[in-house]
Amino acid sequence: MEWTHREERTKFNEYMDKIQRYFPYVDKLLPLIDFCRNTLKFSERVVQELCKLKKVRLKGDFYSPEFNRKFRDESAAFSFEEDKNRKGHYHICVNDIPLVQWFRQKANEWRNCLGITPTKQDKRLKI
Repeated sequence: MEWTHREERTKFNEYMDKIQRYFPYVDKLLPLIDFCRNTLKFSERVVQELCKLKKVRLKGDFYSPEFNRKFRDESAAFSFEEDKNRKGHYHICVNDIPLVQWFRQKANEWRNCLGITPTKQDKRLKI
């Protein structure tokens, strides 16, 4: 039984080594995959296409944990893009801009539709 376990473990380690050699970015994509599945509620098919580093055009409501609300888009092109500042790291992009920035843009559009104007706070120290 112990010998069988060792043999299985050796095969598993060889398999993992191949994955790391031929798909070095897989570790960096796992958190993005979890976010897409659990937060954005993407289907398995959509996540698979994103993992192939392809753009996927979607329409619907997309949930932002930062703003605790959904934002609608009729033609959003989602993709996993390599971070230009950190080689080997990836982030989710929508229409070629990072997801966080896209959500902030959508939140500003929503506020403007409601007539809410952003107020700048005076950050100077008053004595």
